[in-house]
Amino acid sequence: MTEQKKTKKFLKVLGNKYVICTLIFVLFFIIIDNNGFMTYYRLRSQNALLIQQKTELEKDIRTDSINYQKMTRDIDEIERFGRENYFMKRDNEDIFIVKRDK
Repeated sequence: MTEQKKTKKFLKVLGNKYVICTLIFVLFFIIIDNNGFMTYYRLRSQNALLIQQKTELEKDIRTDSINYQKMTRDIDEIERFGRENYFMKRDNEDIFIVKRDK
């Protein structure tokens, strides 16, 4: 077959109403539909981000629970925490706060 006959045959098949409907359905499924591939990949990337955040938060929870256990058992630990985080002091002490410029 010549190139011209192949092109006419291709256009004839492409002009078929069933082929057109199938192409529209496939495009709708890929791009527009809420359950399409584009939505799937977007949700998959969000899922990976949320899993990463979950592991970081679980690590923070473990650290905080260890600190909580220390503070419930030891009065010196409570005093250290108050001094470091809330700048608390004893009556006969002075506090100097040094800020460093970055």
